[in-house]
Amino acid sequence: MSSLSSVTFLEAVFVSQQTADTVLRRLRRYNSGHLEEMVQKDNLERECKEETCTLEEAREVFEDNGKAMAFWAVNIDGDQCKPPPCQNGGVCEDGISAYVCYCKPNFSGKNCEIEVSKQCSVNNGGCSHFCVMKAMIPVCRCDISQLYEDYYEIPTEDSDSSNISVAVKNRSVRSDSSSSVNPAEASSVTEGEKKLLPSWAFFPTLPTITAQDNTDQRIVGGDDAIPGEIPWQVLAEAFCGGSLLSELWVATAAHCLEQVGTAELGFFIRLGEYDVNQDEGPERDHEVAELLRHPMYNTKKSQYNHDIALLKLASPVELSNQRRPICLGPKDFTETILRDSSSSLVSGWGKLNFDGRVSPKLKKLEVPYVDRTACKQSSQEQITRYMFCSGFRNERKDACQGDSGGPHATYYKGTWFLTGIISWGEECALDGKYGVYTRVSRYHKWISETTGIPINNGQM
Repeated sequence: MSSLSSVTFLEAVFVSQQTADTVLRRLRRYNSGHLEEMVQKDNLERECKEETCTLEEAREVFEDNGKAMAFWAVNIDGDQCKPPPCQNGGVCEDGISAYVCYCKPNFSGKNCEIEVSKQCSVNNGGCSHFCVMKAMIPVCRCDISQLYEDYYEIPTEDSDSSNISVAVKNRSVRSDSSSSVNPAEASSVTEGEKKLLPSWAFFPTLPTITAQDNTDQRIVGGDDAIPGEIPWQVLAEAFCGGSLLSELWVATAAHCLEQVGTAELGFFIRLGEYDVNQDEGPERDHEVAELLRHPMYNTKKSQYNHDIALLKLASPVELSNQRRPICLGPKDFTETILRDSSSSLVSGWGKLNFDGRVSPKLKKLEVPYVDRTACKQSSQEQITRYMFCSGFRNERKDACQGDSGGPHATYYKGTWFLTGIISWGEECALDGKYGVYTRVSRYHKWISETTGIPINNGQM
């Protein structure tokens, strides 16, 4: 009896394993191992779709920052690599609200869109002169092949330009002698020449140091230019020559404007001119809307120091092969090519020698740069650091009075650059004397700020 009671008691206390599991079921925790992680991940995905979840909640589930970030970038933030943003074969790596492109060699940029070999920092972008980046593409400045593309499309000479400029029609000649500073010496121009040339061809231009000298002379000892050879050359009504810098701006000598007056406008400049006796087609007259002498120009101190001025035209020039701007370079570049070039080009219309007859055709002359010491020793007049000498000491070749304001141009790698402005001289082609020019390199900043013309400081 006793044994039977013990068995019955034990059966009451200890139940089978299957029965015990039904009484005390223990929920297994899914907090470790790959399977547990996947279950939690599925729950997290469901929760994040049903309600807003946070990156911190994802991190607590995965207990690993890297896995949490990967989950968040794909499932919550979206795949930033779709559609593929990387160019030129770049490989995209997705991130949170961002992506990273791993570029192939020779490419860079956020999307591998920049070809390194086509940058200004690599071989100057393939440019001969100045390279600037424009919309992540290297653009060459002052390359003759790029010049038109940067500013304009070249029209044909027979295109209608009536809305842009005034074509030359009237070439009447004034019979008075008021165009000469010294009327007594105006007899050097014959009546026959006066009938052939327009009135403004006889206005006084480049003055000399000697007050009694006639001021109607120009290039001495030069050659006839070829039509269209110097397309930046400007012939200015009533005073001087000049150089076309852009569609709206002309550079000339400040002393030329003394004849115009401070506020008197309404005068014209002419472009595309070659033979003043002929209507050849390319000629265009443009009214000057604004004249600006350099702020430091002061005739009371010196008529030739800071001898530079800018003319703004009332209407843009219709550019063509016969009417084209000359290039401008930065200070150091301009100074270097001025000194190192074997010669530069000066040009203008006028008398063939001092007190000689007028040349109706555009003349040109190559002149070498003169060392500053020799330049200063050649004259008793002050030659400042804003001037330089060019020409021949003992040859009858020189720019002369009527060329004032005209270009001193230097050729470099297929392009002409404005390096000087014809300013003054002691007579013309006088033994031991040189022509004196305004040093354009000193004024590149003022020119750029005034006109808005970009003068690039990039590589060469």
